[in-house]
Amino acid sequence: MPSEQQLPTPAALRARCVELLAHWRVADTDVDVVYNGRLSTTAGRAFVRRGCIELNPRLLQREPDALDGVLIHEAAHVAAYRLFGENIPAHGRQWRSLMRLAGQEPSVKHTLPVDDLRRRPPARRSYLFLRLCGVCGDRVVGKQVRYGRCPGCSRRDGYLVVRTRASSAGRRALLCMSDAEVRAHFA
Repeated sequence: MPSEQQLPTPAALRARCVELLAHWRVADTDVDVVYNGRLSTTAGRAFVRRGCIELNPRLLQREPDALDGVLIHEAAHVAAYRLFGENIPAHGRQWRSLMRLAGQEPSVKHTLPVDDLRRRPPARRSYLFLRLCGVCGDRVVGKQVRYGRCPGCSRRDGYLVVRTRASSAGRRALLCMSDAEVRAHFA
């Protein structure tokens, strides 16, 4: 892993964008550049109507040599919008020509390592359920609760349901619960 360096200030990045926009002969050079620590795998993004560019500080701090390329990429989006209007493709020929004028190869995706930056969704817990008919005492243990008519007495939706985490110990606990314990759980 490369050593982490100090990133340029947003003011310095803004000055670089003004320089790029002037090079592309964009009349309106007002642009805002900020770091957004909530970005996970995206190196940067441009909000062209607002003239705002967000950069990923966690990713770019590890790969500081990629910063200028990402900034040029996003500034070219703002410039293409201001020069050619909103009815152009995001990575169309106008954007590609601006990238080439800035001396960059017009690539759409970055190749920076992002594996350890991905936000993983929390693990989904699974549960086991004990469904006990309140009338006849029919019992079913399963991964989901099925409501409707009881197979034992044909009574509709008269169930008491107890939940526990899905494990062998949880299954044993549900199977060992007496009808009185289940009813006491709801008292």
